[in-house]
Amino acid sequence: MSDYVKRLPPAALPEGGVASWSVADAERWRAARVPAIFSPAVGSWLLLVLVTASYVLTSGFSAPRWNGGASMPGDTDWLGYPATVLLTALPWWYRYLPVPTVPAAVMVAVEAARSLASSDTGDRLATSGYCLALAVSAGAFTGAWLRLRARREQRALALAAAGPRRHELPDGAPETDDYRGYRQFYLGLGLCLVAGVLLIHGLVNSLMAPDHAPYDAVGQQVAALLFLVPGTTVYGRGHVAYRAARRLNEAPQPALLVGVRIGPDGYHWLYPDARTTSGRPLITYFPRARDTDGTARLLGTDSAYGAGDGHYDIDPRSEPFEAVLYGAPWEGAEVALEYAVIDRSAYQGSERTYAAVTVAQLLPRRHHGLGPWQPADGAARAAARRERIRKEERERREWAEKQEERLRQRQRTSSTRRTPRGRGGGTRGRRHGRPGSWGEGHGCGTGGHSCGGSHGCGGHGCGGHGCGGA
Repeated sequence: MSDYVKRLPPAALPEGGVASWSVADAERWRAARVPAIFSPAVGSWLLLVLVTASYVLTSGFSAPRWNGGASMPGDTDWLGYPATVLLTALPWWYRYLPVPTVPAAVMVAVEAARSLASSDTGDRLATSGYCLALAVSAGAFTGAWLRLRARREQRALALAAAGPRRHELPDGAPETDDYRGYRQFYLGLGLCLVAGVLLIHGLVNSLMAPDHAPYDAVGQQVAALLFLVPGTTVYGRGHVAYRAARRLNEAPQPALLVGVRIGPDGYHWLYPDARTTSGRPLITYFPRARDTDGTARLLGTDSAYGAGDGHYDIDPRSEPFEAVLYGAPWEGAEVALEYAVIDRSAYQGSERTYAAVTVAQLLPRRHHGLGPWQPADGAARAAARRERIRKEERERREWAEKQEERLRQRQRTSSTRRTPRGRGGGTRGRRHGRPGSWGEGHGCGTGGHSCGGSHGCGGHGCGGHGCGGA
């Protein structure tokens, strides 16, 4: 059983010290976020609704609509297909890939404006659909640009708070650049290859079809679209995750002393520090077992530190614990956190303190469900822990005693059932004349050769074959 330590022991701090993140600096960093309407989750859902409405109004999968109606009936428009793919992918790209969202939004806006200019002015539904597409591209461009600017500002604020000193990652930090994003990268690449095969098949058939009977490849376009949108999104997420892990591991990083508190849903939230109760949650990450080393290095035993130094365990859901943050925090960045844990057993008196290291990607979540906190009494918590340990030991002893008593009872019952009876020592033999009993055929009481039988005392009786003769 491992518990989080409230304050980091001196042995866990990097050489040369580490800067603290003041509440004022952290609030400036927090204020640099984009407005909630442009956040990844809210913005992507709004874009999805607008994109769906635009397709309904323009019959977006009908290719001539997106190319000004220039295609022949039954023919397939290939010039407007890229804009169709980009418009469909914008909600997902906006949420996970803000960088490619900017040029994609520009391309969608250009194609929508061209289609709007060449469309029939009497078709109000199509006109409304193209206007919605323009609104989608404008909203996606604005939100993505604001998010990228917020990243730069937050990174600059974090670097200013950390100071000029840079530190190597702590010992035991998982080398996430060896595996981060690989699975998404290859999965997305496979989906894109499938889409490419479908498009090549449709394009070849379109080119080889005679002019009087054009080939309709809309089916291949729609099928490829279903692979391209998730394929490009997953591929991009894998590439971005790998690049973030690579940046963390390829150079020394700035370091900040922060607080970490665990939310009700298991997400870990960064605080300015673990001592100031006025600090608010800043950004979150979700630790995974593969990215965590809980015993990276031994810091000491229970005799090395005292509760007066803040070396006591806490409930991480009630208050934050100290950690060293390596790397500049911003949405999507990969960081490393080093903190202290106490490894103890309920049935052993010794305690060992380890430095644990977690590497994780910072997530743009905003809802945390965490309220204000107050520091717990370390001495009271230690006394409660000792009482809990004694109770667990007592319950364990009682359970073991009950198990031993049940085992002894079963052994006694089993031995009683297996006890052998002596030959001729029972009542059944005397009553039924079994061999070796008093009622045997040659005995004196019953049977043919007994004293009262045909050869008894009156025949070959006591003087012949009876009780007294041969």
